[in-house]
Amino acid sequence: MTPEPETRPNPAARAVLRDRFGFPGFRPGQEELVGSVLSGRDTLGVLPTGGGKTLCYQLPAFMMPGLVLVVSPLISLMQDQVDRARRLGLRAASLTSQDPKDTQRRAEEDLAQGRLDLLFCSPERLEARKLRNLLASSPVSLITIDEAHCISEWGHEFRPAFRRIHRLREIVSAPVLAVTATATPAVRDDITQVLRMTDPFRVVTSFDRPNIRWLVARRRSGADRIRAMVRLIRRAPPECAERALIVYAPTRRLVVNVRRALASLGVVGDAYHAALPSEERQAVQRRFMSGESNVVVATCAFGMGIDRGDVWAVFHYAFPGSLESYYQEAGRAGRDGEQSMALGFVHKDDWKVPASFMERAYPKPREVLRVLAKIRSRESAAHPRSPDTLLGPGGANVPHLKWLMRSGAIRLDPVLAEWIDDWPDRAAGGPPAVAGPPLAFTGDTADLGPLATARRQAVDRLRAMQRYCGRRGCRRMALLRYLGEVPGRRSCGSCDRCERRRDPAT
Repeated sequence: MTPEPETRPNPAARAVLRDRFGFPGFRPGQEELVGSVLSGRDTLGVLPTGGGKTLCYQLPAFMMPGLVLVVSPLISLMQDQVDRARRLGLRAASLTSQDPKDTQRRAEEDLAQGRLDLLFCSPERLEARKLRNLLASSPVSLITIDEAHCISEWGHEFRPAFRRIHRLREIVSAPVLAVTATATPAVRDDITQVLRMTDPFRVVTSFDRPNIRWLVARRRSGADRIRAMVRLIRRAPPECAERALIVYAPTRRLVVNVRRALASLGVVGDAYHAALPSEERQAVQRRFMSGESNVVVATCAFGMGIDRGDVWAVFHYAFPGSLESYYQEAGRAGRDGEQSMALGFVHKDDWKVPASFMERAYPKPREVLRVLAKIRSRESAAHPRSPDTLLGPGGANVPHLKWLMRSGAIRLDPVLAEWIDDWPDRAAGGPPAVAGPPLAFTGDTADLGPLATARRQAVDRLRAMQRYCGRRGCRRMALLRYLGEVPGRRSCGSCDRCERRRDPAT
């Protein structure tokens, strides 16, 4: 059988891989993805964490005549992506709210003059009229959606602006490449439908990471978990001394406390969470990526874009609210192919935190309608209240306002809407001042069907995470089945269940 054009070896692409990137060969799935992109076909790629997704749009940028647009949620990491692309010899820039005004103007001029190979922007920035006009008059060869699981309402990091990216295709005639590390079959289908892909070529590589031991230890939170982590660190093979360790904790307070407790026992590292000043977060990330610091205690904010290869272990002080999140975070271990471990601690009381996160992200529809009724009863569209009173004490109304915006029942001042989308990361600074009314009623009925669906899916994800922690069978096989892969065997021999270890943290 003659293979599809996308699956045939591409000597030109292999030459670019060798000459520009210095790699002797492609990783699994990369050549098929690049071939599909170069043939002009819509493409979906699901490669595991550390599988080399970035190369799948960087390499085509060398070979395609026009611009490769990269839509990414990672504003804080775009400058690093731009720097890496430039070191490869690509003309790259970003357009984000964090870039200085003169940098933004220069990027817009380079875009207008056709002097860019790669342009990074957020999905929200993509909705700006000026950028859309510039793209409409530019020779765009490829639209890349990075971290494409954010598109899906079934996914764990839903961003509404991602679901409007398809509107760009009305003014830009270019194929779409969507890439992500974690996507169940339902999420994959949703990505292709929302982006309105035409007969997309799909590449889904194996999620199996055979060099990672998957371990779950039952410990009450507190000193027992700290001592167990320190004991494992001290007993690690000597070669691990120069490799890295990531400890995930669910809240900022726990990150600070765990880092301090580890340091008191001789394990010194950095803390990372979204409430830190941007400069401090960048400094922590820079130290970790350069090898100056080998230990980081972090929330999930230390996530996408962290691609240090020599992480020997990822510890979860407590598990997140979904297996997708857990697989992405734990999958940062062992990217260099060396033996590594992913160890998480669990106790029945732990589930209160992810449950509270879920309630904040997906409030009950009746509570959203109650907030809407309260706003209507206390203000009119002509005389709305200030942002502070609208948001409620401590931002209590923010989750409800998010869904009311998505439902079409209200419109918020654009500056306030952006602040709300980033809440609670910006909460420390308080809501922004707005020139006009912060809120207006549209007159439309609030459509909360998507919220009800998203809430059910969030509940299902949390239950799947709980089942993983409590299951009796092989943990690796359970992960693979959840991610839509049919395992070729029933056990792996390298998880705590297969090893029949009562206490894997000893």
